Amino acid sequence: MIYLSIEEHEPRGTQSYTGKPTGLDQSVSNSEVTTKAESTVQKAADPDLEVGLICADRDGNRIRIDRVDRIAGLLSYHFLNDELRVQEGIQDRSIMQFLAEGWYRAAPGKSL
Repeated sequence: MIYLSIEEHEPRGTQSYTGKPTGLDQSVSNSEVTTKAESTVQKAADPDLEVGLICADRDGNRIRIDRVDRIAGLLSYHFLNDELRVQEGIQDRSIMQFLAEGWYRAAPGKSL
């Protein structure tokens, strides 16, 4: 696309066109190009913890939460293999300890 601007300082009738974008045209095109970055992985937080949630650590180990007891402050989970099948027995942790371990969850509509 070629942008044309009129040189205002020349006498009427002898105005010339340049191929340079005007400031207005640049601001419009910049706003069209700007996009909002979305995060696909987020650190798990207390409100996220629910039965069936799949989380991963930094090494890619995945778990599925099997039980959440907010009154006692405990949760249980299984480690999963690459096919998302149970790999090990149930692990029990306090919710605070689980969150301190730094597990991540997928953003809504995304997968790990």
